[in-house]
Amino acid sequence: MKLFWAVLGGACCTGHILVAEPQITYNSFGMPGLIDMPSAQSAPDAELIFSVSQSGKSLRNTLTFQISPRLTGAFRYSAIGRPTDTLYDRSFDLRYRLLDETERRPSVAVGLQDFIGTGVYSGEYVAASKNLGPVVATAGIGWGRLGSHNGFDNPLGLISSRFDTRATGYTGTGGQIESARWFRGPAALFAGVAWPVNDKVTLKAEYSSDAYTQEVSRGHFAYRSPINLALDSQIKPTIQLTAYAQHGDEIGILASLTSNPKHNPNGATRDPAPMPVLPRAKAQVAPAGWSEIPSSRSALMAALTPALRQDGIQLIGLSLTDTIAIATIENHRYQSQPQAIGHVARLLSNVLPASVGTIAVVPMVKGIAGSQVIFPRDALETHEATPTGAADMRAATVVTDAAAIDHKAASNEGVYPQFTWSFGPDASASLFDPDNPVALSLGAKLTAEWVPTRGVYVTGTLRQNIVDNYTSDPRYSDSIITHVRSDSTFYDRADGPVLHDLTSNYRFRPGTNLYSRFSIGYLERMYGGLSAELLWKPVDSKFGLGFEVSAVRQRSFDGLGFAPLTVTTAGLGAPRSYDTITGHFSGYYAFENGLHAQVDLGRYLAKDWGMSLRLNREFNNGWKVGAYATLTDISFDDFGEGSFDKGIVMEIPTSWSIGRPSRVTRSVVIRPLLRDGGAKLNLSDRLYDLVRDTHVPQLEAQWGRFWR
Repeated sequence: MKLFWAVLGGACCTGHILVAEPQITYNSFGMPGLIDMPSAQSAPDAELIFSVSQSGKSLRNTLTFQISPRLTGAFRYSAIGRPTDTLYDRSFDLRYRLLDETERRPSVAVGLQDFIGTGVYSGEYVAASKNLGPVVATAGIGWGRLGSHNGFDNPLGLISSRFDTRATGYTGTGGQIESARWFRGPAALFAGVAWPVNDKVTLKAEYSSDAYTQEVSRGHFAYRSPINLALDSQIKPTIQLTAYAQHGDEIGILASLTSNPKHNPNGATRDPAPMPVLPRAKAQVAPAGWSEIPSSRSALMAALTPALRQDGIQLIGLSLTDTIAIATIENHRYQSQPQAIGHVARLLSNVLPASVGTIAVVPMVKGIAGSQVIFPRDALETHEATPTGAADMRAATVVTDAAAIDHKAASNEGVYPQFTWSFGPDASASLFDPDNPVALSLGAKLTAEWVPTRGVYVTGTLRQNIVDNYTSDPRYSDSIITHVRSDSTFYDRADGPVLHDLTSNYRFRPGTNLYSRFSIGYLERMYGGLSAELLWKPVDSKFGLGFEVSAVRQRSFDGLGFAPLTVTTAGLGAPRSYDTITGHFSGYYAFENGLHAQVDLGRYLAKDWGMSLRLNREFNNGWKVGAYATLTDISFDDFGEGSFDKGIVMEIPTSWSIGRPSRVTRSVVIRPLLRDGGAKLNLSDRLYDLVRDTHVPQLEAQWGRFWR
């Protein structure tokens, strides 16, 4: 305790102590907590926390996400020193806040630590936290690792004797949910306090219930005391640094970087100012039948096309009657479709004759028209500047399916063919290989897209690696099933320019509520062939159903052709080729609070049958954070280390970071292990993700941007 008082005295001597609001601090496991011990606090909703802690021979890298105001999840990648080597461990945590704090009651949370992994950090806990003035006090009971110091008989043994003992080790190849161990075996108490000295410095002390048995046995440090002490410094609003003294023998450091998808780092995007709505001159009446005069439509097209192009919107077609105008557009700039629709509506209202009382905008994505957004022109003129303008405009708007619209008759001459290309730097990463945990590659990428007519898209990507930190000898997969993914390292290390993909796609509407796609070519880096997809998705529904089938062959490592593959290691040296048919039935549902679910049932690349579940939390600015898991008829033992496929998926919109409108997003997949079971084809632009932005649930979620 002398160290604690010395640190406290030093903090106090730097100036007078200010009473500060309690701050959320993070423990060495990357979760809201004290030093090693958890608390019952939660980070702000949707907060993302990346933390790195180093203590002795243990390094922990943790990605934490506040999934909902009450639910917290984390993925951890640890390097733990052993006498002869280093153990690279992967683990997942979950915590749920059962009770909120009140004037008389603490907040209470229950948590699972390392509930999917090898069990190195496995433990469970119930924690309670209470604000006592500026001080946050925490107390709790733990099991597993959190019940290893001064443990006592499990109080849950009063319910059933099965809670008295706890299995050690992990099942099979690890990575399974070890629910049979939860809250079992000896229990122990922990407690601690966090005292914010001012708005920058927080002092923390805890009594730990973790004996660090494994670390002590390996000589990482000597366990002298259950008391841990720490000084937490808030360097910036998004950066925390923590120094801590652990068990009287070890010094550690923790760095935490926070970000929140809800909040743009640059504030609101710097959007170009939209054109204001000009009220119609009621006395100016267009002659009857003006819309049937070819020159009238041509003049309007000539006025609208460049004005919309300047706004990042392409006018695909314009259909006119004396009283109705329907504009088909493709939005290339704005993350939010309602924002693009609002810009188009204002421009239309300013150039159309006064007789047009109804305006409709048909947003198209990759050649597919998803919906028709219809509103009275009077509403545009009335609600633009009112405090409740967005809500009033939505109440006046009707959204219908756009399948029946004759786009060909209303097409804008000169729209097709289109050719676009881009060239620039590219970075890729391969994570969690035991020989090279973070493999990075920097290169240059050329992408091109040719659109000869509506719905037909020919796309390709060429990449040249420039520099990387790949190991000289890649790790050969020990998978006993067909190597449909685990040989990906050989694709990553291909010499010379690599044709990543070259695909011809045709998308069309076969009927109301229906969408279709046909694709042929090099569909992704490892596979080429044929693919077809059919989606049923009513425009006003939160539910959708899809079916996809693909006939593919594995590509050669150099990216050219389908030559037999050769992996030169024992047992794998014979040339081989591989083809398969894969496909899935998919169900989609949009819940409240931006939560989206997808369930896939079908056949995977290794010819295994099973199910995938994916849950995403999505935000109106384009951010998506989610997790997925796949179980198939391949046994856990045959799958290998990790037992089944699982991971974390993030999509980060470019507009969020650059502060300018853009529809470009960057996808990041954090997969603890890349194995062959449960592997899907990596197709881009699947139908559901294309069309749902133009449907009612997503339009309503983002309708507040209509007047921006």
